[in-house]
Amino acid sequence: MSTQKSDGMNYAPKGAVKAVCGPGEFRFGAIGLDHGHIYGQCNGLVEAGGELVSVYDPDLAKVAKFCDTYPGVKPARSEAEVLEDPALKLITSACVPCERGPLGLRVMDHGKDY
Repeated sequence: MSTQKSDGMNYAPKGAVKAVCGPGEFRFGAIGLDHGHIYGQCNGLVEAGGELVSVYDPDLAKVAKFCDTYPGVKPARSEAEVLEDPALKLITSACVPCERGPLGLRVMDHGKDY
């Protein structure tokens, strides 16, 4: 991912690590990799001490690239697998805009933040 603002879609800034939670306290997943800003979102959450646990997108090539960037993240077989994981506190997403609202409602229906 790019660290140049002019790269728009793939701009994923990295900051200094300043953990506000300890290991295992804030586990999160990602659903929807349609826009490159998912990398910036995940970078920020990891830098704050979050643990990125799982990812789902129907495009397996996007999932493979994402897993290369975040070693240790588990590719999920379905959206439901991520939503139903009781250990996850938050789901982040960069799905296409018209899918974000409905996904957010499904996430909250599963008791997670979005």
